[in-house]
Amino acid sequence: MSSCLRVGLLLAALASLSGCGGGGSGSGTSSNSTAALPTVSGGSTPASLWNTYYVQAYDMAKVMAVRASQAFQNSTITYSFPTPSNPNDSLPPAYANGKVTTSNALEDAHLDYAFSTGLTGKNITLGMIDDEIGTSSRQFSGKTITLDGSTGTPASDGHGTGVASVMVGNGSDGQMTGFSPASNLFAGTISYTSALDWAKVGQYMLDAKSQNVLAVNNSWGFDTASGATATVANTDLQSAFGSGGPATYLNDVRSYIQSGVVVVAAQNDYNATSISALAGLPSAFPDLKTSWLAVINAIPSMNGDTITGADRISAPCAEAATYCIAANGQTRIVDYSQSSGYGIGAGASFAAPQVTGALGLLAEAFPTLTPQQLRDRLLVTANNSFYTATGTVTFAPGIVHGYNSEFGMGFLDLKAALLPIGKTSVPTASGSSLPANQALVASSPASGNAIASSLAGVKVVVMDQMGGSFQTPAASFAAAPVKVDPATLQLGVLGSPSDAREAGLYAAALETGSAEAMLNHADLMDTPDAATLYSGATQRSLVWRGLRLTVGRSDGQLTSLGVATDFPAGNGALRLGVTGFVENGGLLGVTAPGDAAAISSHAASVQLSYATPLARGLSLRAEGEFGLAKGTPGGVITSFGTVGYDRVGLALDEADLARPGDVLTLFARTPVAITSGAATLELPTSFALSGPQFSATPVNLSPSARELDLGFEYSRPLHAGAVLRGGFAYAMNAGNVAGAHSVSAVLGLTVAF
Repeated sequence: MSSCLRVGLLLAALASLSGCGGGGSGSGTSSNSTAALPTVSGGSTPASLWNTYYVQAYDMAKVMAVRASQAFQNSTITYSFPTPSNPNDSLPPAYANGKVTTSNALEDAHLDYAFSTGLTGKNITLGMIDDEIGTSSRQFSGKTITLDGSTGTPASDGHGTGVASVMVGNGSDGQMTGFSPASNLFAGTISYTSALDWAKVGQYMLDAKSQNVLAVNNSWGFDTASGATATVANTDLQSAFGSGGPATYLNDVRSYIQSGVVVVAAQNDYNATSISALAGLPSAFPDLKTSWLAVINAIPSMNGDTITGADRISAPCAEAATYCIAANGQTRIVDYSQSSGYGIGAGASFAAPQVTGALGLLAEAFPTLTPQQLRDRLLVTANNSFYTATGTVTFAPGIVHGYNSEFGMGFLDLKAALLPIGKTSVPTASGSSLPANQALVASSPASGNAIASSLAGVKVVVMDQMGGSFQTPAASFAAAPVKVDPATLQLGVLGSPSDAREAGLYAAALETGSAEAMLNHADLMDTPDAATLYSGATQRSLVWRGLRLTVGRSDGQLTSLGVATDFPAGNGALRLGVTGFVENGGLLGVTAPGDAAAISSHAASVQLSYATPLARGLSLRAEGEFGLAKGTPGGVITSFGTVGYDRVGLALDEADLARPGDVLTLFARTPVAITSGAATLELPTSFALSGPQFSATPVNLSPSARELDLGFEYSRPLHAGAVLRGGFAYAMNAGNVAGAHSVSAVLGLTVAF
């Protein structure tokens, strides 16, 4: 394949800088008006926003499919370098001696990852200044091409055509693909066989600005009066660009960079110690730096997706190190001199349009970022793991990137550039933000996974520290409920206030068939009510004039109050009660973790308990609670509807089973769960040019499955003041989550002193 190798040199203007000064009047105008520019119009598609998924950003099956495409397969090339024809150029010793190399520039830059997300650079216009391009190639069909200063005759050299194909080639025939295949093209025309008209080139920059060109690629340089490549070291840039056409060009560039980025290729001189004057222009004019990218040519050594080293082919970044990036400039290009229409381009000329094309993809991915922010994104994510950094650049608080004078900020890495950079946060409707590792809303056992289920299919916007916006499943910001252990909470075996005497009284109640006594001594089997679970109060009960009062206090304040009374009911007894409570920080446990202090609720319920003897020492008990709750919202929760909740239980008790005074209880119960009701969340569900867009997102609070506990408890008095107690529970749909289950067992000894 080396026979079709074409070296795309940084062709000079074939005139010294001083000799170009008379090319324009210095007014910054030319005979070309924007309206008169010839265009080749292609199809267009509506603007759209692209967002990646946070954390799981890439589908490797799609990445591998891109790699398997014909365009990517054809981009794996084997080549060797011919002797440079330009006396100003040089190669690394091994490559100068004919080293044969195989590489794939597209995969080296991780373009496959970018394409796997659907990015194509659509609705973006990228620019270039180069010699005349041949627009008849299939790689340029279907796009709008603006030719500024065109003569209508493609350059026989084909340099500009090759550069354009690397930048915006559409990949339609599978022979190759540009980095931003759906982008439109603006091309300012210069000639490599005549003196450079600096004022005219400056006008191209103004025309590019008027047409909203995101970035302008410059795969060219200029010579000194002696014919050497002009570098930062051998050129007094302040003087050279201080008057005449160069001064006009500089002023026009300053106008353009208010809304665009300039990309400049370094010279193809491995032995150089200073970067080309054009690539290093910000060294003399620092105001250009934040909108400037210098690009060098390097061939990386890859181990999978990892760069283990790199061979620099062009000049080093040198003075431009803090705004310089590397790319593999050996790649497939459109080549008019080949009968097939394609060949191999080699040089920094073809590294630079990869970076320019990458900016086009980033502009589609992050439509609210400025060109300068996109430029920073490429620099801060450049792969610098294969060399030792000698300095750092800080892009944002805590976002620091190392560089060195040879490879600058590192190698172009689109995979990293499209992922979140630094810490991520979730914007809120109030204008603040919350850390992305913090839950926005938290469920409770009463709601199970109802909130997460309601948010399935909903995505929220997260922002990184470099202004990038991403989307991630909203369900990931719904904290799962804390699981309740039936053995320790619902069975109430260990730590129960019941002692051996009370256990004996309950056994006696079963023996005598006293239903009222059964209600008074059945605390082992009581399912915790909503007030116990969510008021945060310590409950205390007393009996007054036939009424059972239950009072709950928390932090010195009354938070719950219940009253109940007993009625005969056939052979059994019925206890009817009402309970009200206040919950600070949530509604039946549902809350917004970052703003829990703003949330409160109040609830009221009717409670029923029934006990009836079945035979001597054998009884049946049933209990239930049915309530309503209302809440004051906070954080992302903007409203609570009226919430209904309940719990029910059934138990069979038998006394004196193994020895006098023991009690065995078999039970089935459903703990407290929300049965109806919803909340509304204000979430950032999309992103527009104006920023995050918020929408009211309703979430159901009632779980789709109810927990059912099945188990037994056993108490056995040992002696006065001591009782052996144990139990087992199996929970189906544990935590009111469908399909979840848990098993708990406990054995304990209670001793009263």
